[in-house]
Amino acid sequence: MQALVRPIAEHHALYELTRPSSMKAAGRSKVLTCADDFRQLLEERPVDPAKLKGVMASATVWWDVLERHPDAAVWVAANRTIPDEIVRHLASHARIQVRTAVASNPEMSDEVLIALAHDKSDLVRMRVACNAQTSRAVLADLVADPCVVVSKHAQARLQHDINGVMLPASYLDEVSMFDLLH
Repeated sequence: MQALVRPIAEHHALYELTRPSSMKAAGRSKVLTCADDFRQLLEERPVDPAKLKGVMASATVWWDVLERHPDAAVWVAANRTIPDEIVRHLASHARIQVRTAVASNPEMSDEVLIALAHDKSDLVRMRVACNAQTSRAVLADLVADPCVVVSKHAQARLQHDINGVMLPASYLDEVSMFDLLH
């Protein structure tokens, strides 16, 4: 079970970046003009995840951020405003933390979530199952997942959806280690 939890814990930012927040107050009005603007946001202390999730930029600026600051890819992946072409690129990123951030983002399209539901990583598929925006069709596919934990969470999500229980934007944030073991 630790194998599913450890990769996400390695990047301290992921929890904060995938938590729901009030985007109106989160700095949606800030527009980046260059990669260095994003780097400056990352270097602010304390780091403001709401700003990082809501800051806007053109696709050209995001490509520049990814090229000049590859270590910032997980932060870019968690941004709620990135263009679809950047999302598609990050959804196939080599680093599991980046794909996990994409799968956790409640703004992801069904197309991206469908692709990530077939990711090689159990953790990425788990985040798809726990994303409150994942469609019932994708959840139904994940019920047959070879990873028992992913399958159980997909089943639980379908059951919650049938019962009409509201789930948080990132269902996994409310899941304890006890839940993962049972």
